Amino acid sequence: MSFAIVQTGAPTAVVNRSIKGFLESMYSENVIFAVGGPDSLVEAGFSSVSPSALDLSRPSSCIGSGRRSVTADDLTIICGNLHNKGVRGLALIGGNGTMALAAALAQEARIQNLPLRFVGIPKTIDNDLAAINHSPGFPSASRFLSQAITDLGRDHDAMAGVEQVRIVETMGRDTGWLALAATYHRHDPAFRADLVLIPEIVFEEQWFLEQVETTLHDRGRALIVTSEGVAPHLTNQPVKERNHTQLIQGGLARKLAGLVSDSLQVSTRGEVLGTIQRCSSAFIGTRDSREAEALGYAAGMWLKGAKPGDSTMFGINSDNTVTQFSLEKVATEVKSVPPHWRTSSLDELEDFYDWLEPLLA
Repeated sequence: MSFAIVQTGAPTAVVNRSIKGFLESMYSENVIFAVGGPDSLVEAGFSSVSPSALDLSRPSSCIGSGRRSVTADDLTIICGNLHNKGVRGLALIGGNGTMALAAALAQEARIQNLPLRFVGIPKTIDNDLAAINHSPGFPSASRFLSQAITDLGRDHDAMAGVEQVRIVETMGRDTGWLALAATYHRHDPAFRADLVLIPEIVFEEQWFLEQVETTLHDRGRALIVTSEGVAPHLTNQPVKERNHTQLIQGGLARKLAGLVSDSLQVSTRGEVLGTIQRCSSAFIGTRDSREAEALGYAAGMWLKGAKPGDSTMFGINSDNTVTQFSLEKVATEVKSVPPHWRTSSLDELEDFYDWLEPLLA
């Protein structure tokens, strides 16, 4: 008998720490790896080769990843593959879609009367997993973004004579957690952003242009942060699709830059930070690493003692403890930015910064 682990969706800077914690919890148990994400589960692409200690200390995913729109037939095949391989329990690392997959697999295994157990380990820089306080990967991405924005602010200040407006795009299809985190500026307050746009606030073109114009009048330049999912009607990117398999490359910042340039007749640059925000090794947080590893360890310990048919997810609770959560609840909900933090004004985000600051350690 053995245990298996898979990672689906995009990697983070600390996802390998969760794999490390899981392997440490297994001790002498046999562990196999579904190399390449959900496709490997369907195609029985398992490997018994354990990642090296060096790989487990680095960003991205050392066992590979991927996306797949899993069908009912896929669920049947996956459970059969796991059973045929002698797998007793499967750990799945990922976000909302991954937890939905774990819950669906648990249900399918019960229908087939197969002695399988499933446990979820959270992983998403978007921080949109319901119930938990924050997800591993989000703090390190926030560390990168908050430094990048103030650095870009200093650069923009130097070049304001030829570039009046700069719009910087973060990831975040449905929620604004990353964009808000990018505006954290207590380390360099003079070069903070001027405005932040998040998907939880309906985008209004005229209001946006007025805000930019006012900022230009008051400061002589404007630095704006936007989530990629703020105005999907302006791009052809499938940012609102669930369990998407089409590549999302961003581009809203450039669309907004064109809008500002045409409407206000000022020089404007649109920046898309891209995938570096989720995989920068230079900004991996100590706390983020520790929590990712602790969740992997807790998931492995639970999996070894779970009964056939059991399923759960481990996450960080509001009191910063490792806690079990219902897979079904996490799988069916998206944790949006709460109403009291839904603002475009940085002056109204001090409470958010108080919450975020300890996570950046």
